[in-house]
Amino acid sequence: MQPTESVSSISETGRLTGVFFSPGAVFANIATSGRWYLAMALLIVFSSVAVSLMVSRVGYDQMIRNAMANNERVQQLTAEQREQAIEAQRKFMPIAVRVGPLVGITLGLVVIAGALLFTFKFLLDAELTFKQALTICSYASIPPSLVSTLMMIAVMYLKPPAEFDPQTAAGFSAAMFLAPDTAAWLKSLAGSLDLFTFWTMALMAIGFSAFLGARKMPFGRALTGIAAPWVLWVLGKMGFASLFG
Repeated sequence: MQPTESVSSISETGRLTGVFFSPGAVFANIATSGRWYLAMALLIVFSSVAVSLMVSRVGYDQMIRNAMANNERVQQLTAEQREQAIEAQRKFMPIAVRVGPLVGITLGLVVIAGALLFTFKFLLDAELTFKQALTICSYASIPPSLVSTLMMIAVMYLKPPAEFDPQTAAGFSAAMFLAPDTAAWLKSLAGSLDLFTFWTMALMAIGFSAFLGARKMPFGRALTGIAAPWVLWVLGKMGFASLFG
C-alpha cells in the first residue's frame, strides 16, 4: 500500500530534520524517496567518530582491560593466560575499530530490515519491499544514534579512562543499576532494556505506520510487529550469555 498523499517535494534536509522533529510527516516520503545509503553513511560516521575518540582517550590496552574486567570467563583465567588474551586482542583491536562500524552497522541494519520485512509482509500482510524496510530502519536509527553518541563522548571525557564502560555510557539501560557480579543472562536482559533502543523501535513503528497507512497499519500494530522479533533476539542473547558468559 502506497501513501495516498504526495510528499515528493520534501528535500533530503527536510527528511533528516523531520525524522527528529516530525517523523510522522516525513516517513512516507522517506520510505519511497529516502536515500538509505546516506542515512547508513551518517550512522557509520557517528560510530567511527566515537570509536576514534575512544581510542584517543582510553587507548587500546585500557579498552581491552575494561572489557575483560566484565567477563566472568576471563576472570577465571590465570594472570599469564589473561596477558596472552590481552596480547591477542591488542593485535586484533586496530583492525576491529576500523572495519567494525562499517561492517557492524551495515550488517545490523540489513538483518533488522530483513526480519521486519518478513514480519510485516508475511505475518501482517503489508505491501513492502526490502529497500523500503531498509530505508525506514536506517532513518529511524539516526536520532537515537546521534544523541547516544554525543552522550557517550561526554561520559568518556568526564570519567577516568579506567572507569569508562562503553556498554553503559552509550545509553540509559537497566544494566547501569546492576552489580558487577550479576548473572550474565540478567546483564544481557538489562542491557537490552535501553531507552535508545525503545526510541529507535518507536521511530520505526511511526515509519512503517506512516508509509503503510494508519488505517491498515496503526502505530500499535506496527510497534507489535517490531517488538516481536526484538523479543526473540533478546531471549536468544540471554540464552547465549547464560551458556557462555
